[in-house]
Amino acid sequence: MEDTYYRFVLIGNGYDRALGLKTSYADFILSMFKTAAFETFEKGLFENELIKIVRRKGITYSEHPDKIRAGVHKMVDAKEIIDFIQRMGTLDYKYDFFEFIVNKFRIERWIDIENQYFEELLKEYKVYQKNEILEDILLLNECMDKLSAELKKYLLIEQNSINASYSNSHMASLIDQVNEPLRKDRRSLVKKHNRTKPPNQVIFVNFNYTNTVQKIIQNNFKENNCRHIHIHGNINDIKNPIIFGYGDDTSDTYNTLELEGVNELLRKVKSFEYPRTNNYHNLLNYLSGPEFDVFIVGHSCGLSDRTLLKTIFEHPNCMAIQNFHYSGEPEDFNKRMEISRHFSDKVKMRERVLSFDEFATIPQPPKKKK
Repeated sequence: MEDTYYRFVLIGNGYDRALGLKTSYADFILSMFKTAAFETFEKGLFENELIKIVRRKGITYSEHPDKIRAGVHKMVDAKEIIDFIQRMGTLDYKYDFFEFIVNKFRIERWIDIENQYFEELLKEYKVYQKNEILEDILLLNECMDKLSAELKKYLLIEQNSINASYSNSHMASLIDQVNEPLRKDRRSLVKKHNRTKPPNQVIFVNFNYTNTVQKIIQNNFKENNCRHIHIHGNINDIKNPIIFGYGDDTSDTYNTLELEGVNELLRKVKSFEYPRTNNYHNLLNYLSGPEFDVFIVGHSCGLSDRTLLKTIFEHPNCMAIQNFHYSGEPEDFNKRMEISRHFSDKVKMRERVLSFDEFATIPQPPKKKK
């Protein structure tokens, strides 16, 4: 049928943050060091897979413990928290890479761990070419394993901190829009997109590790009209472990690593993690069905997911790509540049990426009453 088409909704971290969850890498690092500060102050010791802190002997505070805890809780600057910890005790990093990203975060106040990992891997590869010693690369990958384990613990706590459901969520309006056909003015931008009815099937491709998407879309679609693919794993499902690494195997740089013949250089590349489940092949099967449009909701479209995004965006069945924003045209402009990096064919990119839509917004959490 001419009107038959699918809709892929790419869900990224901006979706969970719009629900009020603190799920960015910055939130993760800040929370870790706040917890470390509390425990070191109260128990004299904090240790996890990445750091160890021992309170110095003789350290006392004239302030009441509750006041100290309240002060640390209010800190939103990593430098401030770590300076407090270092005045109180000795901070030892178990991995050079984690120390590096924390120090970078202290300066820049944000961090993309997966992209930073790949940059560091390339540096270590250059060293390996000279001495053929793998130890530093092994430690780098081990650090990523430990980071993944700590991130999973943190996100599980965050996920359980809210009661996400369609009925009580401000995100319900977004889900309603996902169910609707493109407006006429949007359809007219793409010659192929003449569909006037809602999509026959909506496929949520969830890049997050949390279960918030399932909870909000549950019971809100007609039977067999909705599918959900947890493409990077789920913190609640041991059969679908989280995938944490780098996702661009299309570059010349990656080809150089591949041709080296050393498996450890490729161990944290996402392409080798996807076959642990059927998720990726299920996605490919849907892509090979009817024509489809794409909604991007809260996904940064960074290079750490380039292989997968390129597969979707450049697929012959892709008709149109609509970005959903939360802060207006400047944000949408930057996202268009990110999207363009996943197209080898720039003509296709210009044809498929829809112009800024003031109504394509990601609802933000209601402001808390003072």
